[in-house]
Amino acid sequence: MARPLSTFRLATASLALIAPFWSAATAQTTRAVEQANDAFGVRVGIETIGLYSEGQVRGMSLQDAGNYRFGGAYYVRAANLVDPVLAGVTIRVGFNALDFDFPAPTGVVEYRPRSPLDWQGSSAELALREYNSPFVEGMTSIKLGAQAGLLVGAQASFFNSSAGNTNDSYRFGTVGEWRGERARLLAFGALNVFDLDGTYGNSVSGDVLPGKQKQPNRYVPKWGDHDGTDLNAGLIGSYEASDDLMLRGSAVYSRLDLDKADFALLSMDATGRGSATITSNPARDADAIALSAGASWRHTPGHRIFGEVRLRSSRNRFGQGVSVRVAEFDQDVGLPDTLQPVVPDGPRTRDTAQQVTAGVGYEANFGDLRLKGGVQRAFYERDFQRPGTAATSTEEEPWLYDLSAVAAFADRWTGFASITRGLEDTGVAPANAVNRDEVLPAIVAEQREVGLRWRPTDAVTVITSAFSIEKPAAVFDAAGRYGLSGDLRHRGVELSVAGRPVPELRIVAGAAVLDAERSGERVDLGLISKRVPGVSSYHGTVGATWTTGLDGLSLDANMVHWGARRARSTGNLETPPWTVLDVGGLYAFRIGDAAASLRLRVLNIFDSKQWVASRSELLDRVNRRGVRLSLTLRQQD
Repeated sequence: MARPLSTFRLATASLALIAPFWSAATAQTTRAVEQANDAFGVRVGIETIGLYSEGQVRGMSLQDAGNYRFGGAYYVRAANLVDPVLAGVTIRVGFNALDFDFPAPTGVVEYRPRSPLDWQGSSAELALREYNSPFVEGMTSIKLGAQAGLLVGAQASFFNSSAGNTNDSYRFGTVGEWRGERARLLAFGALNVFDLDGTYGNSVSGDVLPGKQKQPNRYVPKWGDHDGTDLNAGLIGSYEASDDLMLRGSAVYSRLDLDKADFALLSMDATGRGSATITSNPARDADAIALSAGASWRHTPGHRIFGEVRLRSSRNRFGQGVSVRVAEFDQDVGLPDTLQPVVPDGPRTRDTAQQVTAGVGYEANFGDLRLKGGVQRAFYERDFQRPGTAATSTEEEPWLYDLSAVAAFADRWTGFASITRGLEDTGVAPANAVNRDEVLPAIVAEQREVGLRWRPTDAVTVITSAFSIEKPAAVFDAAGRYGLSGDLRHRGVELSVAGRPVPELRIVAGAAVLDAERSGERVDLGLISKRVPGVSSYHGTVGATWTTGLDGLSLDANMVHWGARRARSTGNLETPPWTVLDVGGLYAFRIGDAAASLRLRVLNIFDSKQWVASRSELLDRVNRRGVRLSLTLRQQD
């Protein structure tokens, strides 16, 4: 799809949006470091800080576990949420995950919605992001009487990736909120219309890493495309029936529609030469409905009974793709021209899952000691059917539980311990397995954890913990059958320091050491490695903001370091450690009565370019050096 606006035209249109706000505003700026209460993970817009992300926590995939919440409500993510409806995203693990009723192993990703009642006014942002990528955002929030408000926001982004691919997206979001004396109702809708010129991944050819990949360059075919829409919508409500009884409920719908999904798998050797397989896929769609209803009753001071029923229904429909083989190419040149294959519009494979979970729990506070526990029963069913073949299915009815204890045993010291069991999908056997399309049983993951929280001052918090996560592993056996065999165990320790050692300086720093291992027949026979691919045994991060002596000027820096990663399950090939340093500054000022901020960031300032291995045994490159510059204006009523 041709880009509809040049950078000049986008800037002109953006200034038209900004102009009305130049007469009145209150200065307000947000950065991830400023919002983070610990070092485990926070995202505000495109700025992030922390050890973990929305996709992976403690080396585990949260997409597999489905540990997501939106505004505290149960949420099953089939499509990506957009920033116009989000105040931020927080990764809750360890001590800061214990406040959730029925927590999940490996933590919870909390999507925090914007509130039109907490902030009313308008804002606009005009930015030139890394690699000369124009971006514009407009947002307005108004009160509808004394108890209700409505927020509407939109973004247009014309992004150039580090590799040179384009990603155009138009994002729209709205949040409506009503607060009564004892009730609250929040409704939201979010839409993202996106168009990428295809996607690609790198695999290893031989026993050495590929040569340095030229960027920017084109590693997708000229006809490549990856476009569609993300849609999320929901209703979340709560009602305080009495001073001791709270009722809550939610209904959230998430849907992804992909019109095209072209993917190029590159295989390159150390000289930078290799082959490629380009797959063009027909349209596909996926959706998920998540419903919940719960209650919390404080029957006596310090004691609470709580319960919840959750229901989810997920569906994924997709067709058979057509592949084109490129026998040889040079990565310095890029992919050669190829003919676009004709993808037949045939019948689709259907993958559905339903789950009902009912639970009850109890919380008791005895002065400096809090005990909390819950038990759940899950009813899970999954069906998979490829056209022309018999359907396969699985049913599971596991018992799940969680127990935790938190004790303040000394001045400024708090200890905690927990054990949590949760249910996870394992999918179906892949096309290259003897038992292709067989639905695998859902599995139970278990996490044990102990830790300490220390507050050396009122403005600094230190959290440390040790954890162990275990669950069955899905692998190929010697006969080529894919199924559950052996176990996957992640054990580690982590440290978080966050706060203001002095008023002018805010620091968020963390480190984690992780031992990720597999066991079972394939490991014992030496066919696959004991160590899990794509997981670093250690990593750390430190971020800081410093308010200078110059009025309105603050500086910031963020550094992340990751250890080496095994590139695949066979052999001993590893990707090397890498470090990325970002530096920047923010200048807050006024234009008349308007509040404005000018933000500059230089990403990967030393231009690190290492290969990075993923759990899927594909390789990616660290994004090359880039610069972001943005102007934000705000008017608050």
